[in-house]
Amino acid sequence: MQSSHLPPAFRRAVTYGAGALAAVLTGAALYALPEPAGAPQAARIADTAASAIPSADSPTPSAGPASPSAGSASGSGSGTVSAACGASSAPTAGTPSASPLTSPDIEPATPSDAASTTPSASAPASATPSVPPSVTPTAAPSFRGVYAFSGGNTSDLATDPDVAGRSLVYYWAQLEPQQGQYCWNLIDQDMKPWVAAGKKVVLRVSAAGWAKWDTAADSAHGTPAWVYAQGVKSVTEQDGAVMPEYWNQTFESDLDTFLAAFAARYDGNAAVSAVDISIGVGGESKADSEKNPDLLPLWQSIGYTDELWWGYAQHTIATYTNVFHRTPLALMPDRTFIGGTDGYDESRIVDYAVAKGIWLQDNGVVPGRTLSAPWGRTPVIAEMRGATGDTGDDLAADLRAAVAEHPVLILVFTSDITDANRAVLHQVAATAGTGG
Repeated sequence: MQSSHLPPAFRRAVTYGAGALAAVLTGAALYALPEPAGAPQAARIADTAASAIPSADSPTPSAGPASPSAGSASGSGSGTVSAACGASSAPTAGTPSASPLTSPDIEPATPSDAASTTPSASAPASATPSVPPSVTPTAAPSFRGVYAFSGGNTSDLATDPDVAGRSLVYYWAQLEPQQGQYCWNLIDQDMKPWVAAGKKVVLRVSAAGWAKWDTAADSAHGTPAWVYAQGVKSVTEQDGAVMPEYWNQTFESDLDTFLAAFAARYDGNAAVSAVDISIGVGGESKADSEKNPDLLPLWQSIGYTDELWWGYAQHTIATYTNVFHRTPLALMPDRTFIGGTDGYDESRIVDYAVAKGIWLQDNGVVPGRTLSAPWGRTPVIAEMRGATGDTGDDLAADLRAAVAEHPVLILVFTSDITDANRAVLHQVAATAGTGG
């Protein structure tokens, strides 16, 4: 999806040093980055707070599978494998491997375009963060390379020398078509070719998406039908996509149980670079990003308020941080609130996440736009706002903007990873360090 440029008042400038990344880029004609203030220290990944507390009006996360032992690469996950589990986008379906692999990859929704400011006084106090808000830029991991994004969870670029991994995207309905029956084979098989090539993946599991994003995965129906059968309400968007009443306690409880099983299976897996904290449409922090003039009335018809959404968002962040202890988590801000209530803006969720040491993922890198604090106080994943064939951008300009965010990863649309773009892709890929 495309996004609008931020107005000057909201331009966000990341001022911390680029370290080793900038050092390699210095002198390259493509990149005119400022001289780094200091070389980054050894890569350091902060565990998110396990003590995060869901909002008062949300239920305690349901008991799920026990987390794997600290010495385990990944847990086995609990529950049975459903007969409804189909083949993944590449290999033939089969029994889940004993040693799961990793990966999620989905088309982005509208990128974040609200400035981050000091949290409002009414924002709930966060749990003690594992990384304080004052964390310095030197704590950030080094750049780890270009990851393929979009185009389905294919393995086409697994052996591409300039691609370090892939973002793999799934929908909850794919992975738990029947309650308590999990289709981990879909993830495991999609990961295999990337792991075999010595590469890594980012995993994302969303509960809703636009209908056009992935027709093979039925992205229009991201929440399992059995969840709605319990009385959870929904809205149907202009494109036919069905989106859930996220703040319903039954929805939250069922999602909590799924996430516990998901973490038991993949937390600490060495082939997983990060897991996206999926909150709203496409996993981003807003309930709906469809350009629907009746968007707010549509959602208010099932009870939406900004206060309810904030409670649900906190609950979901808490659930992820309670079940994932070793794999980095990345939040994807996207305006967040649709109601326009005073005090409810994107800065609330950005500050909340940074205070917990959670990574931030910019799902809409735009040439000429910069990020301001607290962006940059935790690691950043930079994702192109869209394929250049759709946005009209120049890939070199997009990558220049991504590099300026000093990211740990850059997600590039698969349609732009071509021989015609080989020189610029190689130049960026060559700057990747060995961290993490």
